[in-house]
Amino acid sequence: MAAVLCVNKTKMVLPYEFDVKTLITDGRTNNKNVREIQRWLKTSSMPSLHVESIALFLISCDNDISATETTIKKFFKIKSEAPEIFNDRDIDNEILTKTREVILACSVPKRLQNSVIHCYKLSDIDYRNFILSDIFKLGFMIIDVSQRYDPPDELIAIIDMEGLGAMHLTRLKVSVIKTFVDFLQDGMALKIKNIHVLNTNYIAEKFIAIAKLFMNKALADALIVHPIGMNMEEFYKEYVPASHLPQEYGGELPSFTTLHEVSIQQLRELKPLFEAEDKLISVYKATNS
Repeated sequence: MAAVLCVNKTKMVLPYEFDVKTLITDGRTNNKNVREIQRWLKTSSMPSLHVESIALFLISCDNDISATETTIKKFFKIKSEAPEIFNDRDIDNEILTKTREVILACSVPKRLQNSVIHCYKLSDIDYRNFILSDIFKLGFMIIDVSQRYDPPDELIAIIDMEGLGAMHLTRLKVSVIKTFVDFLQDGMALKIKNIHVLNTNYIAEKFIAIAKLFMNKALADALIVHPIGMNMEEFYKEYVPASHLPQEYGGELPSFTTLHEVSIQQLRELKPLFEAEDKLISVYKATNS
């Protein structure tokens, strides 16, 4: 069923295909917590959220009410302050059409103990096309693909640094990296299990060192760096089995490019969600300026 998202008194249909009642029946959240967040939203300066959105935040915060409220506040604050990453998310607009040629990004269609796996890899290694805010925009959009039908418990991200060169360092913006890290650890309605960085060279290590300046202990502990030429058999055994990986990593799934195209099509179907969320952000900015 499609969910309804409320912007002030206007209701807009969003393409969520799960029902909060199912999440409650499965014990992933409960009516009491949902109602408590609804009451808090009415007395706060936050925009109204439908129960499906509330459930996503509750699950990501282990149903801790205080943590859920804080995450919702951070979600809106960070997104409102970084339009270059979180606004204009039509996958077919000029910026994202270019960006999806620069990186491959996909939500793997198989879950690992209800953890969703997202894979990211440079496709175009020309540093002149490496625009970090646009890459982060597409990366965060993939989160919504994985939450459409059945919210995962956690996220396993696999970031392949192959192709990263010294000139990519000239494209770095520390403020953009800080926003990326802040949203990952404070504003995202999905817990992070692990972030695997593959094919790490000395250039990638510089990226990571900057990001770590802004990481809390939990996120830093979730980060696992793998060298060039790592033993994939050990990776399968310890972290992610071959059955859940693209062909490029010796996996049993289709190629990275095929999975990328599937995710891009799914993002087309989510255009109403991104448009509605942009309106929510506008409401937040109007009431918190």
